[in-house]
Amino acid sequence: MKKISQGKFEICTTKIDAIDKFMQMQGLCREEINGYQRIEFYCTKKGKITITNPPSKHIEHTYSTALYGEVIEQDGKTYVSYYTVYSHYNNVLKIISLVMLTAMSVFAIVSAVADFGKKSPYIIFVLCCALFVFQLINTLKEKKNAPRDSKIMVEELEKRVEAVNLWDK
Repeated sequence: MKKISQGKFEICTTKIDAIDKFMQMQGLCREEINGYQRIEFYCTKKGKITITNPPSKHIEHTYSTALYGEVIEQDGKTYVSYYTVYSHYNNVLKIISLVMLTAMSVFAIVSAVADFGKKSPYIIFVLCCALFVFQLINTLKEKKNAPRDSKIMVEELEKRVEAVNLWDK
């Protein structure tokens, strides 16, 4: 994992109260990364904070940029300490799926050559190629957008810290 940014925000309440309020604010964020991908805010009972994509079974919906943080007490004050990271692991999984798509495309071509009259191997080949191109573009675009996505996640955390600070006003 490559660290993109880090920092901390001061909270004007106790650690326990801040965690309780953050837990009440869990859920999907209004902001999106890469222009269309949803992100979600999580906070555990121990004060561990995460901003990342909602859980998914599909590799192509797993984002490589995430924000991790923790509510801490230091010198009698409460803070949210955070850092954002870019994980190459998710892109490795995407590349593996691209290799599998390429293998399926080769298999479709071989099937098409063996069965001259059937159209289904050609359709499979076209679909595999289209998915391959889409996945490749998406993977490259995600890496390029990591700093901007990181900034969006930090701003989302800052909005929630401000909400906690203004909670009783």
